[in-house]
Amino acid sequence: MIHFLMRYNKYFILLSVAAAILLGIATPLLFGQIKFLGDLFINLLKLFALPLICSALISSLGNLSGNLATLKSLAKRSVGYMLLSEVIAVAIALGLFTVLKPGVGGNPDLILDGKAYEVIQHQGFGVSEFLLSIFPDNVFRALANFELLPVVVFSILFGLGCSFAGEVTKPLIRLAVSVREASSKCLHGVMLLAPIGIFTLVGAGVAQSHLSGALQENFSALLAFVSVLVLGLFLHGLWQLLAVAFISKQKILHILHRSLPVFSTAFGTSSSVATLPIAMLTADQLKSKPFATKFVLPLCASINVGGMMMYEMGAALFFSQMLGIDLSLSEQLLLAVACILGGMAEGGIPETSMVSLVVVFRIVNIPLSAISILLPLDRIIDRLRTVVNIFGNMCGAIIVSQSMPEEVEENLVDLSKENILI
Repeated sequence: MIHFLMRYNKYFILLSVAAAILLGIATPLLFGQIKFLGDLFINLLKLFALPLICSALISSLGNLSGNLATLKSLAKRSVGYMLLSEVIAVAIALGLFTVLKPGVGGNPDLILDGKAYEVIQHQGFGVSEFLLSIFPDNVFRALANFELLPVVVFSILFGLGCSFAGEVTKPLIRLAVSVREASSKCLHGVMLLAPIGIFTLVGAGVAQSHLSGALQENFSALLAFVSVLVLGLFLHGLWQLLAVAFISKQKILHILHRSLPVFSTAFGTSSSVATLPIAMLTADQLKSKPFATKFVLPLCASINVGGMMMYEMGAALFFSQMLGIDLSLSEQLLLAVACILGGMAEGGIPETSMVSLVVVFRIVNIPLSAISILLPLDRIIDRLRTVVNIFGNMCGAIIVSQSMPEEVEENLVDLSKENILI
């Protein structure tokens, strides 16, 4: 029974959205009585956000200990490319959503359910305040207050500490892996409640919009959000395509033709991990050397998720515009850092779009009920994000491979033949 529900859960979610829209218009007063079920669903998502993010970061970074010591040159180039790609992805989202402003004009009752919204002002929020906010003196206080960005930074530093400490920290890393897997299973269980939670949350939003006469206006705003996001994903994939064509001296049409199996597999499975084998084969065909492919692509599949980070940034800006929040430059910087650091915890975790959005929305005090509005759209957008992510990771392997010095390359080829790079 549970296997059946998990297999067809996405279809139940779509049906719940359709039912919520119809009943929200036909019987809007119904959702005032059952809204607590949606709040329960959101609370369960928040409950597992911290253990998921912390354990994923600690386990993934801690497990790099051997590779970082032996493959320093390759690791530096790989991490450098990933950071560059992620910064560009967030910058594209920031630029497009700031200029086009798709959230302006949307009725905030879609996510507020008629409640008053209290804007949090960060007075004098400069660089020093920003650094102090992400490096707290007490991480347990940050945990208690659900201040997720400091917790993410702590997890990254702790994971790096485990990496450099070596073998003595293996028990801690195994514990982090266990927590990650257990939390993932719990999240699978929470997702069984998604049709009910989304039904009540979406229905409440539609009912409120219908009663206020702004239903068509809100759906137009959501359509604008998807359009701007798709444009951003296209631009993010385009610059990586042009970079590979220039560095590897290959024709753009040749790269796209070779990549068609990767695109179709990524879109069909909506999984970077499932697409990884065919992406590695395609990267080798596009002048990526095997030692780079074996190291860069698996690492990027766990950490480099620029499409996801763009989605988080765009969603935060979209709902901020809908709520009339005027974000300062420092708050936009804080959002960008949260998207990059939070996205790094995504690898290997199911349904992380919601978990990551919890982190980002908390930064600017966006009601977490907004996640329920995006979740039905996420089923479609996630496929496009996966295509862009895996193509960007494949481009990274090619770029890193082409940039390696010859003397370092010879040593890495030997490691590859010995199956050390896996």
